[in-house]
Amino acid sequence: MERQELTAKLAELHAELSRSDQVDPANLEQLRELTGEIERLLDQEDAADADEAEGVTSGLKDLLLKFEADHPELSLTLGKVADALASIGI
Repeated sequence: MERQELTAKLAELHAELSRSDQVDPANLEQLRELTGEIERLLDQEDAADADEAEGVTSGLKDLLLKFEADHPELSLTLGKVADALASIGI
């Protein structure tokens, strides 16, 4: 169930990104790359590499801090993605 929840949160994040026109292009690109990395981790048959998972969670935390003040809705969704990642051990 946790992977399904994470997939749903990623879809929600993608939808919010497509509606947002006020996000800094560099931050938007970083966020798209990060969600791509998360999706690749989910697609892996074996357990995620610890370094890879650490990079994803670190990048997510950095973006969360950048978005908190200027984009509270994206920040909230990023927090949900982080919670879903934690629930599956990433």
